[in-house]
Amino acid sequence: MSRKSQPYLLLSVLLTLIACSNDFDINGDFREEIVVYGLLDCGSDTNFIRIQKTFLTEGSALASAADPGSNFYLENELTVYLLATHTGGSTDTLFCEYVDGDTLGIEKPDGIFSSSPNILYRITSPLDSTGVYQLQVIRHTLGDTISATTKMVHPFYLFYPTRTDAFISYADTGKITYNCKQAVNGIMYDLVMRFTYAEKNAVTGDSVLHTLDWEIFKNEIGTNAEGESNISYRIDRKAFYSFLASSLSADPNVTRYALYLQFDWYSGGTEIYDLYLNNLANLGINQDYISPEYTNINGGIGIFSSIRRESAYHVNMSEATIDSIACGTLTKNLRFVTSPANPAYPGCGF
Repeated sequence: MSRKSQPYLLLSVLLTLIACSNDFDINGDFREEIVVYGLLDCGSDTNFIRIQKTFLTEGSALASAADPGSNFYLENELTVYLLATHTGGSTDTLFCEYVDGDTLGIEKPDGIFSSSPNILYRITSPLDSTGVYQLQVIRHTLGDTISATTKMVHPFYLFYPTRTDAFISYADTGKITYNCKQAVNGIMYDLVMRFTYAEKNAVTGDSVLHTLDWEIFKNEIGTNAEGESNISYRIDRKAFYSFLASSLSADPNVTRYALYLQFDWYSGGTEIYDLYLNNLANLGINQDYISPEYTNINGGIGIFSSIRRESAYHVNMSEATIDSIACGTLTKNLRFVTSPANPAYPGCGF
């Protein structure tokens, strides 16, 4: 997983990696297993891999789950590296650094399992978009090696919105179509919009910049992994205002200013798609793929794959869109300011 990539991509699918199994035999022989979660992004300057371990206890399982020693390996217990194979056959080795995400501002969500320390394995070397990467984990206590291989998802082109779009409009009726080129080695796609706005509090005098994230779609399946087609998704333009209305509360003490948008496209590799198919099978949707669990980790469990994020930054909204936010039926009470040219300026809701 990359530091720059937000954790939207296929979240509902990936949560199954930490789900408990009803088939676990508490009287069976215990075998420690390595659990790997790694999604490499060649567009990120820093990538992280999470590696943990299973545990068995005769005491309270909840107490052991909260104990970092039951979940994480010590620094000297594992050697973790990536073996990269490039076009032409040359190879190089990238060793992963043992780090605590807490010290880097990367927080692990609270839950049953220990959230601190947040042990990760960091790669700061650039990744080759055309390379093949093999993860190697040497477990010194048992003298074995755990491995997994993935091809990198290539960069891909955004058709709409793009980085060069001057304005985007949600004021028109009908639908809007989001469109991108499919990525080589990418098969699943998510799209997230980030809405940035400013808020001024009349009581305190404070002005604060805020963002809201809207998952426009997730788990859209491409037609191939060769980058030979497009991903298109149509949605009602009014859904944008429904998103704002459901995300914000009316506050008579604030004045809000709609600023700009960001669109983050995520493409996920074939291993993520295989995991997705397995989950559908276990839900009874696609019986051809039934299996007790999915993993592409040799000697362990989990997933090692790649993703690619492409972003359209700082996309401006049309004046008509800003006016619709301020004066529209769904969002009028949120006290957004209109465009200066609007006769109702500074706002319709106040």
